[in-house]
Amino acid sequence: MSTVAPSAGRLLGSWALDPPIVGLLVTAAGLYLAGLARARSGRGRDWPSWRALSFAGGLLALAVALLSGVDADAQRWLSVHMLQHLMLLLLAPVLLLWAAPIRLGLRALPPRGRHVLGRMLASRATRLASRPAVGFGAFAVIVLGSHASGVFEVALRHPAVHALEHAGYLAAGLLLLAPLVGSDPLPRPPGAIVRFGWLSAAMIVMAVPGALLTFSPDVRYRFYLAPARALGASALGDQHLAGVIMWIGGGCAMFALALGVAMRAMIAEERRQRRRERHTTQAAGA
Repeated sequence: MSTVAPSAGRLLGSWALDPPIVGLLVTAAGLYLAGLARARSGRGRDWPSWRALSFAGGLLALAVALLSGVDADAQRWLSVHMLQHLMLLLLAPVLLLWAAPIRLGLRALPPRGRHVLGRMLASRATRLASRPAVGFGAFAVIVLGSHASGVFEVALRHPAVHALEHAGYLAAGLLLLAPLVGSDPLPRPPGAIVRFGWLSAAMIVMAVPGALLTFSPDVRYRFYLAPARALGASALGDQHLAGVIMWIGGGCAMFALALGVAMRAMIAEERRQRRRERHTTQAAGA
């Protein structure tokens, strides 16, 4: 039996416009564009274009995950479903966070709005939510709780539960990554070593369901037996591919983020050292 998943052309060639999702994406895009226009006309004229492109990429990742053929074929192929989960857990959150929407809001809003947003950032709830341990806990619960329990199968059979599961993945990814790779001014940002450690721990979390799917001798989610028979495919072979996607794909993504954090820290330290050397030289010359 074939275990080949659908082609990229099939996954990206068919779209279903779900009004609530389209509305949320359009609203988010409109708010960011309005903030960008206001910021560039005032104090924030130096707002980098790559941040706007990153936000657009994040919205595009959400659209592909939830509106394209990826969402439709996720009901037929577990491997495609795992790809969808990676887009919601990692790709979309990283791109949205690199876009620094809160920092843009602080530049674009009028004084009263900046005051309100600043108070929200300084609130106890924000301080708690921005702790890496909280984000890691939420990430671990949603990833392990959904993939290693019966929740995954329930979500496959009930659209409302499935929608909540997707929202949980996106929220968990944002909570985990906001203090680790985000660009927004959160309270008490962790140091580079702490960030590297939490990202490495998250890599292990991603590996657990990946290993369960890769090495399981039986089909874990019986929902996929019927689609596999209809497609003339092997449900177990597709499950093993899904495990590799979650394990290797998720692990590589986390490792790349951790490596990026380490490199940024090294570059920042090198720049600080150069500034100290310049100041020392100037002081000696005076």
